[in-house]
Amino acid sequence: VARHSFPCSPKTMAAPASPVFDGDVVPRIVAVIPARGGSVSVPRKNIKILQGRPLIDWVIQAAEYSGIFDEVWVSTDDDEIHMIAKKCGAKVHRRSPHTATNTASTESALVDFVKAHPNYDVLCLVQATSPLITPLDFQKGWDAMRRAKADSLVTCVRAHRFLWSVDKRSGVARAVNYDPAKRPRRQDWDGELIENGAFYFTTKEVMEREECRLGGRVALHEMEEHTFAELDSPTDWQIVANMAMIHGFWPPGSVKPEGTDESPGSAEVTILGDSKLGLAAAAGLGMGVGLGVAGVAALLAAAAAGLLRSKAAA
Repeated sequence: VARHSFPCSPKTMAAPASPVFDGDVVPRIVAVIPARGGSVSVPRKNIKILQGRPLIDWVIQAAEYSGIFDEVWVSTDDDEIHMIAKKCGAKVHRRSPHTATNTASTESALVDFVKAHPNYDVLCLVQATSPLITPLDFQKGWDAMRRAKADSLVTCVRAHRFLWSVDKRSGVARAVNYDPAKRPRRQDWDGELIENGAFYFTTKEVMEREECRLGGRVALHEMEEHTFAELDSPTDWQIVANMAMIHGFWPPGSVKPEGTDESPGSAEVTILGDSKLGLAAAAGLGMGVGLGVAGVAALLAAAAAGLLRSKAAA
C-alpha cells in the first residue's frame, strides 16, 4: 500500500471547528509510530541504523522532546522492534498480525491501536521513515491545528515542479499545473504543496467516525523541502544519512558519529532513550553513512531526476 494511499475518503467540506478546542480543557495528545517487522524495500528498515541510531529512535526522540505528547507509542508485531522501541523510551503496543502484512493499510494499524488505547483526544500518526522531523515541527504542527480549530492536520512540503500527464490511448501529454505558453519564474510562483507523510494529527471524533487519519476540517503544516526524502533503497539511505547529520534532531548530550558504520558483526549502537545496546549488524541493522558535499549533490540530482518516489506504508 503506498504511503499516501488512504483506504478512506476524508470528508473535508464545510466542517465546523473541532469541539476538541472548546473550553479550557487541555486535550490529551498521543503519538503512535507504526513499525512492522516486515519491510520489502529495505529489510528490517524500522530498526536499521541511521548515523548510529535505529531509525525509529529519530522520530521517538523528536516526539518526546517536543513536549506536546502525553504518551509516545510504537505499534509493532516484532519482538526486536519491541525491545528497541522500549530502549528508545517509547511505550509499545503489540499490533494484530492482520495489520502488519504487506497489503495492510496504515489506517488498519491506527484502528487496532485506538481500540486498545482509547484514552486520547488527539492522535498523532508519526511515520518512522521520516527521520528528519524535529521537535519544532510537532510544536508548529500542533499550533497550526489549534489555531485553525481543525479536526486533522497534514504535513506538506512546497515544491516548484511542473507536472504533466499522458493520455494512455493517444499518448498525448498535457501540462497539469501551469500553462507552457506562460511558463512562470520560480520567484513568481508559489509552487505546489505536496504531502510528505511525516505526521498527521487526528481528533478522536474523526478517527472513530471515519477510521481515517484525515477528515473534517483539515489544517496544514508546511515543512522544509529536505523532509521530502525517501528510504526505499541503499542509495536513499546514504542520502538521508547525510541529511540527518545536518538536519536531523540530536538530543542534548548526544554525540554525532564520525565516518561510516558498515563493518560486519556486532555493532555498538547508541540508543538515546537509554544508554547503549549491542546489536548485530549482520542482522541488517548496520550502515550509517556520512556523504559530505557529495551526498547533498546526490540528493539534488535525485530530486531533479524525479527519483523521490512514493513511500511504502509503515
